[in-house]
Formats: sequence, structure tokens, C-alpha cells
Amino acid sequence: MLASLQEWYRDRRAKLDLFDETMVGQQANPLYLLGPMLYYFLIVTVVSGVILMFWYEPTPAGAYNSILHIQHEVPLGWLIRGIHKYAADGVVICIILRIFRMYFLGEYKKPGELTWIWSFAGLILAMISGITGYLLIWNQRAFWAAKTVLSVPVYFDELTAKIPVIGERFQVGSMIAYLFLGGPAVGAATLTRFYALHFGISIVLLVVAEVFYYRTRRVRLNMSLFPILLFTAMLVLTSYILPAELGRRADPNRTPLPILSDWYFLGLYQYVKYTPPLWAGLGPGLLIGFAMLVPFLDRSKSRRPLDRPFFFVVGVLALVYWLVFTALIMFNIAVIEREPPLVLLGTILVLSLALVWELRHRRRQARAAASAAAPPRRPAGATGHS
Repeated sequence: MLASLQEWYRDRRAKLDLFDETMVGQQANPLYLLGPMLYYFLIVTVVSGVILMFWYEPTPAGAYNSILHIQHEVPLGWLIRGIHKYAADGVVICIILRIFRMYFLGEYKKPGELTWIWSFAGLILAMISGITGYLLIWNQRAFWAAKTVLSVPVYFDELTAKIPVIGERFQVGSMIAYLFLGGPAVGAATLTRFYALHFGISIVLLVVAEVFYYRTRRVRLNMSLFPILLFTAMLVLTSYILPAELGRRADPNRTPLPILSDWYFLGLYQYVKYTPPLWAGLGPGLLIGFAMLVPFLDRSKSRRPLDRPFFFVVGVLALVYWLVFTALIMFNIAVIEREPPLVLLGTILVLSLALVWELRHRRRQARAAASAAAPPRRPAGATGHS
């Protein structure tokens, strides 16, 4: 068993493709520039972040003022901050698009399982780095977004409370929340922890990338000069046209409505509003677990999307829900009392139809395979003699 696992790991590790290094021949398609773009944005994010650290003060009293200082007084501070923000967004965008590309094109299948798992792990770390960095501005949106996110682990207490002995003595969800908060509420200790996590995760991602390149001897930034110049110009232009926002200074006594975070968390916020407390905490973990296990759950041989009906529908449904939930919370148009049952019933119906489609497709494939394997019939009346 152990030998088989080691052999499986060695085989997948040899084919590990963190930044699409083996996809160079397909770079005429922009979707296969996502890997090099991801590495480029990661480098820019880390470098610009280190520069910002020279002026940033990670305290509730000084955080907002230091951002003001960077934005308005430090030479080109507004540009460095804008590049940092949009490069970080670029990291998340590239990972998300790459995951959807891998999903719909079946690139997670053998030997891409390890690449898929690493990609998802990278997305989780990038999103954590994003939400921790968001709080560092110490404005209203960031403060209340962090408070909302850190309320989610508390919902696990409802689940762990049912575990004998452990549930009575330990409130696991509250302990997780306290670990990040550093106290009963978002404050100085929270800011310190988020600052450390934000910087630490960025460095970890960069170190993992560099170790990968060192061990595999693959080419860094495996794309031509033109895309690099184009992405750099886009970062500068976007930072000029849409400067990184400051917002109002954080006020614990005044709740902004709606509470919004970075764009990639908005769908999750709407999900939390829709679901009971237990599922608000449990659901995201189950979804992530399912997603990371997809290479082992999808046993079909083909990589064509329509040859994998159930998983194709699940992917489309996830994309639609993310976009719709994001729009609902951005425009604050959801009706919480009416919509959750409809969403649940719609999900069950769509997944049921997808399962029926999957079973019928497999039966058709089995019949086609049996027909192809059957010996050809002789014409009626043939004797076999000339």
C-alpha cells in the first residue's frame, strides 16, 4: 500500500505543472498563459508589498494614517499601492480561471491530480492572504468584512457541541476564531495576526514556487516579453484610472450596509446569509473537500466536458452560483426570507437531472463499447465456402 502511494506520488510529482510550464506550445490560447501570468503577478505582489512595509504601521491607531501617508505623501506611493492591490487580484483571477480551465478540460485527470490539488491549495492560501491584507487598510469595509469572516468558525460550535466530552469542554469554532482575533473582538491583536499572516503566506507561496523551479529546472516566467509588458502596462494604467481605495476609517460602532469584502469573497458572504449557522460554517469546507477530491471521484476516461455530464453540470452550477450570489450581495437585492428554499430546491433538481444524464450517458457508452467489441455478423445464407 505504502509502496503504491509512493509510486503514485513520484509519477505525479514528475508531471507537476504549477505554472503551466509544459503548456508553452498552446500559448496561442490566452488560457494557457494563466500559469506564467500567475507567477508574474505573484512576484509583483511580493515585491510591491515589501516596499509598502517600509511605511506601513500595523496598529489600529497608525494603520489608516500610514496608508494615507503612502497614498498622498510618499513619492509614487499611490502607484505602488495600486500595483500591489491589482497584482494580488491578478493572482486570484489567474488561479480561479486556471482551476476552471483545468476542471472543464479535464486536466485534473491522470497525471494532473497533484497539479489540481496544489492549485486549489494555492487558491485557498491566496484568498486568506487577500482577506488578511484587506484588514490592513483599517477602514470601515475592511474592519466589518474581517468581523464577518471571523464569525463563520463560531458556527462550528453547534456541530462540536454534539460530540461527547469534547463538545462540552471545547468550543472548537470559538477557539479558531479567537486564534485569529487575539481577543473577544477585532482589535490590535487581530491586526498584528493578519499582518503576519498576510506577509507570511505571500512569502510561503513565493518560496514554494522557487523551490519548485529549483527542483524541476524549469524556466521561470515562461512567456514572451510582449505579455509581460502588456500586464505591466495594465497594472500601471489600472492603478492610475482606479486608484486603490481608502474609504472611511474603521468605526466599530457603525455598521456599514451592505458589508462587503474583496470581490472573490462576496459570493461566500451571500451564501452565509442564506444558510443556517451550522451549514454556514460547514458548507465551504465540504465544498473545498469535494473540489479537491474531484480527480478521484471522476472515473471517466474522457476529458471532454460533455463526456462527464455530472461533473460538467456541477462546475457550471458552481460558476453560476458564485456570479449570482456576488451580484445579489453587491446590489443588496436578495430576499433572505424567500430565496434560500428556492436555491436549495433548484440545486437538488439540477443535480438530480445531471445524475440522470450521467447514468444515461454511461449506458450509451457501454452499449457502444459492447457493439464495437462484438464480432461482425455474417450475412444470412453465407456458408463460409467459396
